[in-house]
Amino acid sequence: MNEQKEQKSKKQKRVKYKPRSPRYPCISLREAVKNAKALYEKEGKAFVAKVIAVKTWGYNRLHGRSLTILATMAQYGLVHYQSGNVGISDDAFVIIEAPPNSLERKLALKKCAQSPIIFDELYQSYPEGLPSDDALIWTLKQRGFTDEVAQTTVGCLRDTDMFVRKEVKEYTDGNEVKEEIGEQIEEQKELSTTKQISLRKPYKADFALSFTLFSGKNATLTISGGTPSRADIEFIKNLLGIYEDNLPTEEEKE
Repeated sequence: MNEQKEQKSKKQKRVKYKPRSPRYPCISLREAVKNAKALYEKEGKAFVAKVIAVKTWGYNRLHGRSLTILATMAQYGLVHYQSGNVGISDDAFVIIEAPPNSLERKLALKKCAQSPIIFDELYQSYPEGLPSDDALIWTLKQRGFTDEVAQTTVGCLRDTDMFVRKEVKEYTDGNEVKEEIGEQIEEQKELSTTKQISLRKPYKADFALSFTLFSGKNATLTISGGTPSRADIEFIKNLLGIYEDNLPTEEEKE
């Protein structure tokens, strides 16, 4: 009797249900547009086998990650299928080929940004503007997302929102986007100063990365609160991108 109970218990453990999060984009629209452009430059508007498509994004075969990227491209509406093959969509073609200041490109970007169902639902839930990351993550967890997936989704949403806002504003009011970037840089400078002061006190970093820059300068990235998530790294990359866009070129320095 006891053996039967043990076998039944083991069987129940084996078939224990593992919750899965709803569909979500695993990359931002910024990265998805880069992928669409790479596919277009290699294959044009032709429909090709999925394994050929993912090769343009650095994958040699179809597996979990490459299929997830492909699914995300479809969620944004940048690719579509025909007889099992995949090709870029009309919206992707407009984003890639239309003049930067054209109304068609702006509309296509906004449409693709809101195409993922979860993004559209979040935008509709917060018509006055997206709340904090914590609030968004909590909203997603209430909808069945795991904590890790919720963080990834919010990171992709933030970068997508930043990407579209910047693209649209650059072509409608260049001064406005420059002012916005300048404000964000000043905020980050203040934040950096605060961090430097706090590091002078007895402090044990949860995560620290030291490296040498191309110019020979030494740099240290310190993050408190534990190891950063993929969403955190994506956010840091975006901030560095803002700094890079605002730095003078070599010609401007001269």
